[in-house]
Amino acid sequence: MSLPAGATAWIVSDGTRGMEVQSLALARALGLDPVVKRIRPAPWLRAFPSLGCCRAVPSSAGGDTLAPPWPDLVIGCGRRNAGAVLSIKARSRGRSFAVQIQDPRLDPALFDALVVPEHDPVRGANVVLTTGSLNGIFALDLKNEAKRFEDLIGKLPTPRVLVSVGGPTRRSRVDPALADRFAENLKRLMDSGGGLMMTTSRRTPDHLVRALRELADDSESALLWNGEGENPYLGFLGAADTIVVTSDSVNMTSEACSTGKGVYVADLLRPSGRIGIFQRTLPARGLTRPFSGEAAPFAYDPLRDAELAADGVRRLFAAAGR
Repeated sequence: MSLPAGATAWIVSDGTRGMEVQSLALARALGLDPVVKRIRPAPWLRAFPSLGCCRAVPSSAGGDTLAPPWPDLVIGCGRRNAGAVLSIKARSRGRSFAVQIQDPRLDPALFDALVVPEHDPVRGANVVLTTGSLNGIFALDLKNEAKRFEDLIGKLPTPRVLVSVGGPTRRSRVDPALADRFAENLKRLMDSGGGLMMTTSRRTPDHLVRALRELADDSESALLWNGEGENPYLGFLGAADTIVVTSDSVNMTSEACSTGKGVYVADLLRPSGRIGIFQRTLPARGLTRPFSGEAAPFAYDPLRDAELAADGVRRLFAAAGR
């Protein structure tokens, strides 16, 4: 099943990278070349997204123009963009098939398709369920990405391990004892003969960044990307034999589990709420293992959530008589 030839698509985004990446992954899995509309969500639509169902309500408070000709599909991710998705559907008089990624905590029937991970509670006839968050890892040539960063990676011994480090969430702070144990386990892993390719996020606490920097400075078997120049993350994914990721991020863990490489999860905090449900689901399905200083390869069927979501959206698009 495929979309009509020449189908057009918009992605509405407030510029948040993690949300925009998911929208792009879905559009590309659908075989679309989307136009990204970066907007400033109107405050009233952020607070009350269902107001977007009224054609008289503007779709945004600034940014790219949202005006005819309307696209065949409009895709948004996250509650803050949901009002704009509904507004475009309303203003186009239903011409634009409205696809929302992540649970906007609204009646799912307001959208034509709702794509949510299983750890979100919303269900319905137009709800497409995935295991984790959407990404385009499945479509990338990761080996070629690794070659692009050979000058950076080549000096490291094998087997090589990507270490992807997050930080606190809105619900939980980093536990210093867990962070110390994590750093110690990384040292054990490096001492076993492997090479570490480490990346941090904007959420990573300064004290943990310093510990990782010391680990990299004290050994030629580890490197920590310093944030300068092109981000080597995809190259690290391609060069890695296994992956260690912290448990605070659904996106990072989903990306890791989309590679087919053994994924080990380390706690910097105790995941709770929906992230906690997600992280408990993965080892039960054989997708991840806990990290305790070892990271041997293991096999599993990698996630293909963007492709799965695209199949569901195509089905709903066809059922709607598009």
